[in-house]
Amino acid sequence: MNHIRHEHPFAKQMNYSTNQNGHAHNHAHNHGRASISATPLIPCPSTEELSRIFNSAIVATRVAKEKNPASELHLLMETPAFQAMMNSIRQLARSEGISEREAAELLVQTFRKVDQIWADYIYQEGVNRLRNPNGSRD
Repeated sequence: MNHIRHEHPFAKQMNYSTNQNGHAHNHAHNHGRASISATPLIPCPSTEELSRIFNSAIVATRVAKEKNPASELHLLMETPAFQAMMNSIRQLARSEGISEREAAELLVQTFRKVDQIWADYIYQEGVNRLRNPNGSRD
């Protein structure tokens, strides 16, 4: 029988390899000890299965870890960027003759619209690149 040697990811550490049927072979020297029969190694996942595992890991790591929202908000409120937003609210309220609450809502709504437009644009660019990986435009 002609055996083809396939390396398993842990084969070097365990001194094992697998043949074309997926059976493990121990290449360690016995040095007079009793031989241990080789047991099959756990098969390596297919590329499709590894892709599912990888994509699941990407999604799972994006999920926010348990955080303390109160302390995060407190830290953010002390940043120069947050203070700049507060100043923008005051300035908009004065220049438009509206309440600070109305000004804050207008600024947040405007920011969200701009952010959503960019998110949609970037998403569509990604879809277009997936559909046409060579770079030519439709």
